[in-house]
Amino acid sequence: MANTVTPAHWRLAPVMSVAPALAAATCALGGTALAGVLALVLVNVSARAQHTWGDLQFQVTLLALVAVSLASLLTCHARLRQQRELVRVRLVAETAQRVLLPPLPEELGPLRLSSLYAAAQQDARIGGDVYECLDTVHGMRLLIGDVRGKGLSSVEASAALLSSFREAAHTEASVTGLVSRLEASIHRYAHSGERPYAECFATALIIEIMPTGVGHIVHCGHPAPLIVRCGQVSALEPTGVGLPLGLADLSAGDARTPDVIELAPGDRLLLCTDGVTECRDRRGRFYPLLDRLPRWSAQPMDAMLGALHTDLLRHCNGVLQDDVAILVVEYTDASRPPVTVYGRADRNGGPELPTRRA
Repeated sequence: MANTVTPAHWRLAPVMSVAPALAAATCALGGTALAGVLALVLVNVSARAQHTWGDLQFQVTLLALVAVSLASLLTCHARLRQQRELVRVRLVAETAQRVLLPPLPEELGPLRLSSLYAAAQQDARIGGDVYECLDTVHGMRLLIGDVRGKGLSSVEASAALLSSFREAAHTEASVTGLVSRLEASIHRYAHSGERPYAECFATALIIEIMPTGVGHIVHCGHPAPLIVRCGQVSALEPTGVGLPLGLADLSAGDARTPDVIELAPGDRLLLCTDGVTECRDRRGRFYPLLDRLPRWSAQPMDAMLGALHTDLLRHCNGVLQDDVAILVVEYTDASRPPVTVYGRADRNGGPELPTRRA
């Protein structure tokens, strides 16, 4: 249209080569081919209207347009092939995530569960943070852990830790025996192949909750869990912190003695990895989880977890520095009356800490 109303020495036909190039970036092969054909037709119509059809400049323009159209078809084909490969890779990643971290049930015995996982590595679906909840003959057994590293480089070690937990949780009668099995598994994995031993370990919390509400918590160098009770939030700091799994040889003593907690109906435990507690804002300040959580403690678990996730992303300006895993557990056995919990004072200044040594 513009060519027909402008002087003959204004040659706008070369601009038509933009059409197949743009189509290659957004359309399928058919759409790209159609754009090239339409561009060729319009160039010929314009040349005849301006009586320039057949001259040297028209021939050069026509050859260039044909070349651009063919190149656009090849580019479109390559783009579509890469998109198909990306879809396949994402399907594999989603399958691996379902195997490694399958969705948790909403209820498990006397517990209600809600979880969140976000990998720090862009486009990754899984990383170094893991969690699992199992209903066993020995009670409800929970694991949350953080394998050294982040993103895809730590997936293999995460799989080894989870596989060991899923087997040992059903066979080990005591929670200390379960921790010993996990320690042996990480130790064995660290020494397999050419992996440096000191560079393969995992912080973890292993929790056993009986149907009566009595729980045992073993700390293996992991951030302390938080308990939400009657709208108040406090940290369940351990009476003795053990080394991360895989580093037991560095300590001659056994500091992995479980602490005991007694849960009342409605009590919640929030377990998270250091991707939450060590998340920094632009000024380098850590995320104040213990201060922020009471804002949403009265909300349903899913809403509380969603609000926490949104606030965490706002704190770090949408860029996570490490993998994030959060597990919220609520004890719901309403047939059992509230109990008194024993323990020492919370070192964070909150209410009395409901833990004691087994």
